[in-house]
Amino acid sequence: MKKSTVAAESDDARDASLRVSKRVRDSLKAAAAVMGRPLYDVTNEAISDYLSGLKLGDPLAAIRRAGRARK
Repeated sequence: MKKSTVAAESDDARDASLRVSKRVRDSLKAAAAVMGRPLYDVTNEAISDYLSGLKLGDPLAAIRRAGRARK
């Protein structure tokens, strides 16, 4: 009984994810059509804007620190 409940919950989460993805994809297609630009340009800009808004640490900082410590 538990297996079916867990499977149903993961299917619900996956369905919700697909609905959101489809909505985003449709929005990007509409924006590209309105602007008269290729979809990939609009998509790349949207991805770049999203990534620039994230507060990510410097992923290479730990590598640089480790390199300085060895010298």
